[in-house]
Amino acid sequence: MKTHLSVQVLTVGLIALSSIATIAPPSVAEQKTYFCESENGVWTTFARNYNNQKIPVIRWVRALGNYSAKARCEAVSGRFQSAYESGILNYLTTGISGRQAVICAASQYGGPCSQLLFTLKSSRDASSVLQSLVEIGYKARGPILQSEDASDQIYIDMGAIVNRKTPDGN
Repeated sequence: MKTHLSVQVLTVGLIALSSIATIAPPSVAEQKTYFCESENGVWTTFARNYNNQKIPVIRWVRALGNYSAKARCEAVSGRFQSAYESGILNYLTTGISGRQAVICAASQYGGPCSQLLFTLKSSRDASSVLQSLVEIGYKARGPILQSEDASDQIYIDMGAIVNRKTPDGN
């Protein structure tokens, strides 16, 4: 009889704890650094900076093929998060994958693509697309670095974007 009562008390306790866990908002540690949200009707990949502010990284304004702007935003934001969690999203750069231009994550300045983030139409100049797509911190362009070997390779420092202070000093 005591065992049956103990099981009931334990069950009620677990149900109460699980309901609290589902009601409570996620902690800062559980929040994603890169995520997709609609802002003024435009699907946007955001980065969350060190003081929990949202910084727009890419605004997805049109569909491409069978992918809506929302679907592209969600897929690419997930790839940004994955690359971030793997420790390889230190820079954005360009590359070629399967004869198509791509935007990818690079773990070090001057390094090769470490993870594909999204592909471009093959006729597009990837470096100019990278410069025009990335809208960083309050509509200002972020730290874009030209490759030291005088090539067209561009590297965008994602750490500087995420850790950048806002114009009001915060």
